[in-house]
Amino acid sequence: MKKSIGATIAVAALVLAACGSDGDGGASGVQGEAADAAMAAGTDAGFGFDEACVNDLAKQLSDADAQAIVDSGGQNSDLSPEGEALSDDLLGCIDNDDLIDQFIIGLTSSGQEVDEDCVREKLEGVDLSQMADDSDLPDEVVVELIQCFDLGG
Repeated sequence: MKKSIGATIAVAALVLAACGSDGDGGASGVQGEAADAAMAAGTDAGFGFDEACVNDLAKQLSDADAQAIVDSGGQNSDLSPEGEALSDDLLGCIDNDDLIDQFIIGLTSSGQEVDEDCVREKLEGVDLSQMADDSDLPDEVVVELIQCFDLGG
């Protein structure tokens, strides 16, 4: 079960591996272009962003990382370690309810029968943005989530 949860979070992190936004006080130049591309890709994937948060991260991108994001159309890009770290931080710019929705989509798309309302209740107060692509949910959360699954027993 932990591997499925970790895989779902990993997919979300990969979708978001290029981050940014443009707007009032937003990133400019190639960082602004990267921001626009990544925001569009993330929005298409079903995530709502805090634009100011995304702009702050986009401003920190190197020119090379920003260009890689622009070249990929905001999709998963070959980024430097610093760019990858910023992409992990992007999860903090996403509404937690959107992360939970994508988490549930990941579970159900794998064929797992799950009580969606139960999952939402059990994840209330859990900050999924803290889950990097190689992290698992805390054991106590997993124990709570087990109650939401039809384990065929």
